[in-house]
Amino acid sequence: MKPWCRRRARLAPGLIPPLLCLLPLSGWGAEDPRQRFVGHYQELQEDARRGPFGLPLHLHAEEREDLVRAEVHGILDLPFRRVGPKLAEPSSWCEFIPLNLNIKACTLQVLAPETILTLYIGGKGYQLPEAAWRQEYRFQVRARQRGYVAIFLEALEGLLGTKGQRLEIEMASVLGSTVVEFRSSYQPSAASRLLTAIYLATLGRDKIGFSRESSGGGPPGYVKGEQGLIERNTMRYYLLLEAFLDTQGLPGSQRFEARLNAAYDLMERFPAQLHEMEKAEYLDTKRREHENQVRLQERLGLPGRLVGGP
Repeated sequence: MKPWCRRRARLAPGLIPPLLCLLPLSGWGAEDPRQRFVGHYQELQEDARRGPFGLPLHLHAEEREDLVRAEVHGILDLPFRRVGPKLAEPSSWCEFIPLNLNIKACTLQVLAPETILTLYIGGKGYQLPEAAWRQEYRFQVRARQRGYVAIFLEALEGLLGTKGQRLEIEMASVLGSTVVEFRSSYQPSAASRLLTAIYLATLGRDKIGFSRESSGGGPPGYVKGEQGLIERNTMRYYLLLEAFLDTQGLPGSQRFEARLNAAYDLMERFPAQLHEMEKAEYLDTKRREHENQVRLQERLGLPGRLVGGP
């Protein structure tokens, strides 16, 4: 145990989390961001035993008038050195984000001093990126140190007048594993709320989220509405990230196909929330859209392999 841990443990027994003393600090009196992830690690171990997923996985979402947000915490059984540096590369995001059915392609541009990722957003079936909605995100590595990285994507203007579209990942090394926080948020607009309400009353009327809430005095049921929507989207992105990282150890020629299969299988762990189509259709759709993404990237003057090409 480190000297400062011994001293504090004597002064306040029971208040120093045992795992906290295993982490090196960046400096005396400085708060190491990894300390927060030690707490997450302990909570996630409890979630694996008693939580609703039976996995070291936790999901929280909230819907307010001015903000809709969700976050997923999880433990990846992978060393940080294999995954943290990889996520700090903007091209990696264009490898896992398009595994989402609604993302038709992702391209990367370096427009000094900014790095821009463009997502092409459309329907669930096959769609040419030229027919999709383009949304540009600024890519930033907010913090990077030994055993910790924080990455931030932001689109100031989003679909239907939404604002502050953000995707954020923080990762830290804890006891040989990697603890992940994945956050998604946006500020809704009147137009987005109207379209969402129409979708949830028609095509999405039977869609559910992961959280449970009591209604009318009966047993708790799964949430629906906008909260259920962002819960599904955020969980889906977390699982796609997991599929991407889990297949990094394979030879380059095998990674794309392995990633597609892993992504589908992970989402099918939660069929009530995330099932959208059969596996053969998903694989065919994503293969064709991947070819379009490589073509788009090469038009921008960068090799298609930088965003998941062969």
